[in-house]
Amino acid sequence: MKRRTLGCAMAGWIWSCVLIAGPGPTSLELLGESALPAGTEVDGVAVGGLSGLAFDAGSGKFLALSDDRSEHAPARFYSASIDLVEGKPVLRVDSATTLLAADGHPYPSRGLDPEGIAVDATHLFISSEGEAKVGQAPFVAEFDRSGRFVRELAISDRFRPTLKGDAGVRDNLGFEALGLTPDGRYLFSGAENGLVQESAAASPGVPSLSRLLRWDLERGGPPEELLYRVEAISVTPPSPTDVLVNGLVELIALDAEHLLTLERQWVPGVGVQIRLFAVSLTGLTDVAEIDPPATLSMRTAAKTLILDFADLGLPLDNFEGMTFGPPLPDGRRTLFVVSDDNFNADLQKTFLLALAADASPLTIANLQGRDQRSPLAGRWVVGVEGVVTATEDSPKSKGFWMESAVPDDDVATSDGIYAAWEGAFTLHVGERVKVGGRVEERAAAGGLPVTTLRVVALESMDDEHAQPAALPPPIRLIRDRRIPSVIDDDALTRFEPASDAIDFWESLEGMRVEVPAGTVVSATRAFGDFALLADGASLAGGMRTAAGGLLPGVADQLFERVILSRRISGKMPDLAVGDRIDAPMTGIVDYGFSNFRVQLLAPPVVSDSHASSCGERTALIAGDHRLTLATFNVENFSVADAGPRIARLGRAIAEGLGGPSVVGLEEVQDDSGVADDGVVTSQATLAALVAAITGAGGPRYEPVVIDPENDHDGGQPGGNIRVALLYDPSRLTLVRRGAARANDEVSIVGRGRTMSLSLSPARLAAKSPAFDLRTGEGVRKPLAVEFELDGAPLFVIVNHWTSKWDDDRAFGARQPPLAPTAAKRLAQATVVRGFVDRLLGASPGARIVVLGDFNESEHEPATAAMGAPPLRDLVLGIAAADRYSFNFEGNSELIDHIVVSPALAAGAEADIVHLNTNCPDSLRVSDHDPVVARVVLH
Repeated sequence: MKRRTLGCAMAGWIWSCVLIAGPGPTSLELLGESALPAGTEVDGVAVGGLSGLAFDAGSGKFLALSDDRSEHAPARFYSASIDLVEGKPVLRVDSATTLLAADGHPYPSRGLDPEGIAVDATHLFISSEGEAKVGQAPFVAEFDRSGRFVRELAISDRFRPTLKGDAGVRDNLGFEALGLTPDGRYLFSGAENGLVQESAAASPGVPSLSRLLRWDLERGGPPEELLYRVEAISVTPPSPTDVLVNGLVELIALDAEHLLTLERQWVPGVGVQIRLFAVSLTGLTDVAEIDPPATLSMRTAAKTLILDFADLGLPLDNFEGMTFGPPLPDGRRTLFVVSDDNFNADLQKTFLLALAADASPLTIANLQGRDQRSPLAGRWVVGVEGVVTATEDSPKSKGFWMESAVPDDDVATSDGIYAAWEGAFTLHVGERVKVGGRVEERAAAGGLPVTTLRVVALESMDDEHAQPAALPPPIRLIRDRRIPSVIDDDALTRFEPASDAIDFWESLEGMRVEVPAGTVVSATRAFGDFALLADGASLAGGMRTAAGGLLPGVADQLFERVILSRRISGKMPDLAVGDRIDAPMTGIVDYGFSNFRVQLLAPPVVSDSHASSCGERTALIAGDHRLTLATFNVENFSVADAGPRIARLGRAIAEGLGGPSVVGLEEVQDDSGVADDGVVTSQATLAALVAAITGAGGPRYEPVVIDPENDHDGGQPGGNIRVALLYDPSRLTLVRRGAARANDEVSIVGRGRTMSLSLSPARLAAKSPAFDLRTGEGVRKPLAVEFELDGAPLFVIVNHWTSKWDDDRAFGARQPPLAPTAAKRLAQATVVRGFVDRLLGASPGARIVVLGDFNESEHEPATAAMGAPPLRDLVLGIAAADRYSFNFEGNSELIDHIVVSPALAAGAEADIVHLNTNCPDSLRVSDHDPVVARVVLH
């Protein structure tokens, strides 16, 4: 089969690579690094210039070659030990052995340039780079263990440099890499770059065609020569005159056909780049008798980029030596890489890296594992096969999902994964691919990690005309696998997909699932999400709303509802709560914003739309001896960015709410919106809203507000949200008393008929710790207003208590989730209720209304405390199927309340006007439904 190579990418540079099968590592993990102390000596000889590294399995020792050209001391290699101490490699040099030339004497100064070393049970080989500028040829020679010269291996004359510089290896780009196969039969070496007469040296955008030499030591004779492509330099140098290089500096021979190669790049002003490749020589032509230009169009060794050392997050230096070491207790093998300090202690060090290499075959299920985190997280993997199930190419995310063609039949491990890759746009669904890269766990603050394969190498296993591969059928939710009703019951200490919903979804992460037909229970959001209750799903003790949504039976009840999103499909219809989708939908399980969602492969088709219900109007209209009041969270409303929303809000209040005499507003921003510019006034914002209400036929309201201190009430940074109030001056009179500022305290003055507020309007509990911004999300201090109505006072307190922003999410990383904000709301409820109780203590017949966004359902202590007798929370009298004012990810909730004192309770009624929560974002004006109450004035 002709395979279509798509390339491998790293750090913004593209290499044309082919993934290979072979005996090399399928995964690598960094264990640790260390540096040899400067000035280290052994046998009176400086330890430095470590350019080659080999492991002698027989003795358990490492041989480290110095590239000293007999200038600091005679050319030599060291015997050393490497111990892993808490993962860090500790290099201990035991002795030095001098290399002796054929005449039995140490090599003279500059008589060789030792760079590579290879050893097995019977052989010891050294490669010398030579010095091309003076005509000194490179060589590979055998030595005995005492360092005595045995023989020089045959090398073609084409490698010998000329004094003219028109042939042979380039200066300082000769034989650095050297390695023996494990059976000791084959020895490999290779020039750092192409020969002068055959190829240009590596430069920006231009690779170099080098030759690998393969000696058959058993058969003898000259080596085979195989073409190897040294990668182009990946960056443009700061100066065109800079000397820069990328070259083959080391190799490990895995067998006669497979290598690991190390390429090192140096660019002045940029630094070092080190890359590790897996290399296949299978099927290559021996070019020992072929000269250029015939070689220039011939096939080169297939390469897979395994690791770019920049990914390690460590300082990079002149790494040149590499070898496998002994096995680890878990069966993986150590891989050590050493740097050459060039005997330049002021600027460089001898660094030693330790990695763990595993050769076990890998599947997507291996990567996902039986846990919320991959057992291979942080490792670099090679040769993971799968079939592309979807792609994305957006400014924020570029990648694809892939799934194993053959499932592992373990319901606890996902067979799908997301692969991040800039070239995903070149793939098509159904394409079989083999990929390599780094396994990462990507998580936002407070969220679970998503196992992601950051691709550095990819090969299409199909030819250009291949038909899309057949995939196993998607997992059918509800029908094949039911969603557990418990999110987690073991603090994530056990992985139980059958009983814990958080583990259930993790076991499907990245996989295709089929979502049955069902009813929309959370309308389409601006970012493309909606929630569906599938046909046959369990209600788990909850009930349906009149519109078709879901009401929990108890707080935080979990339904078998599914959140669906558009990350793949690219668009989503405007769906309202109650809409029917009659056909199953297929998507891929994803996680984001602290919840699992299914990314649909295609938009759903709606069979029955309820969008017309978004124009609901209240039936509670004011009349003789009847006053209407409302609370409305207007969701970060500011004239700075409201646009058409101003008119829509005006119509909602004038028509939908019937123009109540008093409207408490929450989330009114300052006039500059989210610009953090010191502006705090909302005068223009409220004036624009009043004009819009009047223009829609509503009352000509007067606004009441006290501006907060800048950046002290929370909400969107710079927005300075606050509570405000609109009142109809034709129905009641505002009592203005004093000129309260943001932190002026209001108190109760007098008793009985003479009772009043010391300041009106004023901010209640302005200095109370319960309304303090110092910890967590800010809180809006309540607005207390005294009115005169029919000759008697009416007290209105507008609230917006602490939100749940700082609470853990239900499907977040901490289980069980913590809800620290509940205590804050209880404290705020206690303060407000205490003030109301003091009002009633001073005048038992006082007419008091406490309204607003309590950010708490009717089941919670804060709401219960506020509405406890003798007060009455009017929304609790609404029929259960209509008792909700907010919808969070498919759960309808009641968090907006109107509480009245006994003097207003008799005959009072309330209505939640479902203008927003059942509607898609495109049709609604806020994320809350307003609440209207009608009270009888006795």
